[in-house]
Amino acid sequence: MSADDRQTRLKVCKHIRSKESFHSETPLEEDDFHSGIYWCNMTGDGMGPDGACADSEDCGPDRECYES
Repeated sequence: MSADDRQTRLKVCKHIRSKESFHSETPLEEDDFHSGIYWCNMTGDGMGPDGACADSEDCGPDRECYES
């Protein structure tokens, strides 16, 4: 993973969750065993409070519901 990728990962909303969030030191890094399923901890759903999809690529500072 490049330094740019690491910086991008740091800008993911604190409310994004995946199964790996509970057992991995790097829950947003995808590998061969990553589930690829995300949800928003604010809504408990695959959609954020703004109605857009909750995932590691879209839950960033450009969303109004984002929190760092």
